[in-house]
Amino acid sequence: MYVLLPFLFFAGMAVFDGTVWCVDSPSYTSMDFSREPVYPLFLLGIRKIFEFFDFTGEMYGQPSYLFCAVIMQSLLWVYVTARLGFFMYKVALDNTYEGKARLIGFMAVFFQIAVCVLNRFVAARGSMYSECIMTESLAMPLFVLFNIRLFMALKDYSLKNNAILFLLCVFISGIRKQMLITLLIWGFVSFVLHLLWKRTRDFGKFVKNCILIVIAVICISLVDRGYNYCVRGVFAEHTGNSKGGLDTVLYTAEPSDSALYEKYDDSEDYPDLSRLYTDIYNVLIEKELTIDFAPSGYELGDESAISNSDWVSMAAHYADCYDIIGFDVVLPLCEEYVAENFPELDEVSAQLKEDAVEKVLLTELLKNDLLGMFKGQSKAFTYVLKANVLKAFVISVANISPRILITASLVIYILYLTLMFRMGVLQKRKDFVLMSFIVLAGICINSVVTGSMIFPQPRYMCYSMGLFYLMATCDIL
Repeated sequence: MYVLLPFLFFAGMAVFDGTVWCVDSPSYTSMDFSREPVYPLFLLGIRKIFEFFDFTGEMYGQPSYLFCAVIMQSLLWVYVTARLGFFMYKVALDNTYEGKARLIGFMAVFFQIAVCVLNRFVAARGSMYSECIMTESLAMPLFVLFNIRLFMALKDYSLKNNAILFLLCVFISGIRKQMLITLLIWGFVSFVLHLLWKRTRDFGKFVKNCILIVIAVICISLVDRGYNYCVRGVFAEHTGNSKGGLDTVLYTAEPSDSALYEKYDDSEDYPDLSRLYTDIYNVLIEKELTIDFAPSGYELGDESAISNSDWVSMAAHYADCYDIIGFDVVLPLCEEYVAENFPELDEVSAQLKEDAVEKVLLTELLKNDLLGMFKGQSKAFTYVLKANVLKAFVISVANISPRILITASLVIYILYLTLMFRMGVLQKRKDFVLMSFIVLAGICINSVVTGSMIFPQPRYMCYSMGLFYLMATCDIL
């Protein structure tokens, strides 16, 4: 049942829906400079096999090799869902009787499928991530494997478990940069268990984990750079790492912030940078893409806060502006700026220069906003930051609309913590508490990181949703 049910569901839906082409899909098939290496290479490998055997034609309105990718993605989801079912059955069997253990294994399978059903039949996107040509199709199931392996590594601190955990973190981060949160989760959970918690304290294990995490970061960077060296001839990481943060700080920017860039105006690397900022800001105002134009949710201006304003409406306006700021304003103006000031650069060098310009724009605005927060200033930035993090927490377990779900999500989190306390203190079910803690740590870290650095939307936040409700159910049972 643990294998048959997910196979019938994921394989059946793959055949029924076929290839789902998304807005970001072209950047993966074209191996765009802004994309991490693993998923474009995955698609390239399948395409080369099809070309070798002269398999041509289309399926579901897309090149046939993409449907092969969908089948492989779906089979990965089948494996991971079944793996989770057997894993939870084994954990439960060590803590309860056979019948309940089988039920918990089934619930593990059920909740993974249930989240996919919500995405396909209830959510606005109308498709499952396993069918989409996008990084989530691989990153989401691998994140579940990461949670399983992290639990195993903490229970049994062996070379095998830590090596597999290390490789998973490197591989999944090479699929999607957001998945660097796996390293943060690993480090945070180790910090709590190996330093803070007296019963499991082990300074040596914490140090070893930290060393592995640092090495993982280096390996992720080397893989990224090596890929771009092979594809583009430059030993550099993919571009666009500043985009999300820049979109956010520009949303709350002010015209006077141009003064932050005057020190670069006479430099050779970033000439007239303050003019570029002013051009960007003027377009944002013209298109009403700053917080000042939020139709509601910013009624009190700089005095607006989570407690006294309609933060949900403001967050919705920010969400609507996010991609427009990045793709329709910043990107073309930065391209024009580089073309005007550095006409001798080839295409790849120009892209690297644009990326460097975006990084400087972000760095100066972000430093100014963070310094302002400590001084009690930068209130608009602080408001957006808090609203986005709060929204990220909500949509990690529910939805932002209807608004009753915001209150419901708070109740759900309180219930989850209560069940964890009962399971740990009253019933001494250490395995369930550990897994529940890992899942909760993942949600918290992902919500804070995503909410503060990039736009929180469901496809960034639902990585742990199935696991969250599974552990809540386990604690109830």
